[in-house]
Amino acid sequence: MNQNSSLNQQNLHQIIDVDATFSRDILGHCRPIAFRTKTGREVQIAQVGLVHPKYDGLKTIFAFDITDGATDYRITLDTNSLNWYLEFEGDHYE
Repeated sequence: MNQNSSLNQQNLHQIIDVDATFSRDILGHCRPIAFRTKTGREVQIAQVGLVHPKYDGLKTIFAFDITDGATDYRITLDTNSLNWYLEFEGDHYE
């Protein structure tokens, strides 16, 4: 996945619903498996790439770079509010 390309990339900050699994056997303990936008569009996650925390004072936000195989996405989990957000979507690059 390539987040550096600005071609056909949409920056968003939309609240979404996420289906995820939580397990000590998973690196980072959390793996999103699907998400739904406020319009009802559902995306099945084919691969999770980088997972990294961002710190804002005492708040931690976990960013997940993911793909459905056709489009790349970044979703974030705000650990304060426990809300998930779709941050951007763009063309998929191998």
